[in-house]
Amino acid sequence: MSSSRSQSSGDVAAVEHIRNAAVDDAASIEAVHFSSREAAYSSHVSNWPPPGSGRADRVARWSRWLANSEIHCLVAERNDRIVGFVTVRAATDSDMSAGSVAEMPTLYIDPDHWRSGLGSALCDAGVQRARDLGFTELVLWVLEINTRARAFYARRGFRPDGGTKIDEGTPEGFKAERYHLRFDGEEL
Repeated sequence: MSSSRSQSSGDVAAVEHIRNAAVDDAASIEAVHFSSREAAYSSHVSNWPPPGSGRADRVARWSRWLANSEIHCLVAERNDRIVGFVTVRAATDSDMSAGSVAEMPTLYIDPDHWRSGLGSALCDAGVQRARDLGFTELVLWVLEINTRARAFYARRGFRPDGGTKIDEGTPEGFKAERYHLRFDGEEL
C-alpha cells in the first residue's frame, strides 16, 4: 500500500509514503512509539520513563510483533524516515468476535509530525486494512487522559462502547476506554 500526500505544515515538499512494515523497521518503530508516548504522557506519569524494559527489549518486542503474520503494521515515511505507524489485528477482547471485529492496538506519530495529516492518513490506512481483511468493525483503546486522541477518534467516527480497563503500563494505572467503529455506518 502506498500513499503520497504533501505535508500540511512546514515543508510542503516533504512527501509521506505508507507501506507495510518489515521486521527490520523494529528500531525505528520503537523510537516513534517511545517519543510519542513520552510527549503525550510524561507530564502525567510520576517516573518517566515508566518502569519496565529498556530499549533493546522494546525493539525485540517490536521485532516479534512484526514477524507475527496476524499483526498487520503499516508505517508512514517522510524523507526516508519512519515517522508514524499503525497496527491492526483480530480483536483480542473476550466480548468481541475475532472473526468480524478488528483491533487497532497502536497508532503513533512522531511528535514533530503531529497535526500534519499523518495520523489521519494512517488511521484511514488501518481502517482500510481491517476492511480488506474482511472485518466489519474496528475497536481501539484510548487512555482517558489522552484528550487529543479521544477527540481525534471521535472526529473519525469512533464512539465509546462502554468498555473500560486499567492500563497497567504505568504505576498510576490510568483508565482506558474502548472506542468502536462499525464499517456499515450503523450506530452502536
